[in-house]
Amino acid sequence: MKKTALITGGNSGIGFATARKLQKKGYQVYIVGRNSEKVQQAASELGVESLVADMGQLADIESLAAPFRNSGLDVLVNNAGIAQPVPIEAYDGDVFDRLFYTNVRGPLFLIKNLLSAVEKRSGSITTVSSIITQRGASGFSLYAATKGAVNAFTKNLAVELAPRGVRVNAVCPGAIETPIFSKMGIPSEQLGAAKEQLLSTIPLRRFGSSEEVANVIVAQLEATYVTGSVWDIDGGVNT
Repeated sequence: MKKTALITGGNSGIGFATARKLQKKGYQVYIVGRNSEKVQQAASELGVESLVADMGQLADIESLAAPFRNSGLDVLVNNAGIAQPVPIEAYDGDVFDRLFYTNVRGPLFLIKNLLSAVEKRSGSITTVSSIITQRGASGFSLYAATKGAVNAFTKNLAVELAPRGVRVNAVCPGAIETPIFSKMGIPSEQLGAAKEQLLSTIPLRRFGSSEEVANVIVAQLEATYVTGSVWDIDGGVNT
């Protein structure tokens, strides 16, 4: 039986690179995105299937899981997320909900809704977190809190789901050259200066690539004695 993988946020960056690697390994891959046109274009380029869903909406999550409940699912990669700098003075209920609904509630409820499908195949779940949980950055405390929650639920779900044959891990990318930089709403000059400053803190003196993160995600799902692990991919920042 052909192995099946579902990747949220699969139309660009880390999700796109992971989809490409799994497709080349013979998986039947489904990528998920909020924008129908963009996710269909990416799926066509990759030669995979596309699904449209907003990870901030519970109804979308439930409908997304439905096609896999009977057939089963080998790999779930929770990659969709929002990275937005918000100074504490700008906190309000809307921005809090937007980040936590997409970055925490979304992957948790997708795992809940797909659990029976993943259990059928003794599958693997990986959620993309961030190295920002270990390295402070001005304006990113709310985003870091969402990723800290990801690390916490990863370790606890790994224990809870191990008797059911399901492995749960996470990866913590550091500075990766992905489209997410341009989506943060930071002016280009300010963003350029921030990237230069960030580069000086990385022992390897370069940013990582989406493909390098995808390599670790694939290694994690193939390392069948690994569960409850949070792997850093940061160019040596935390050494």
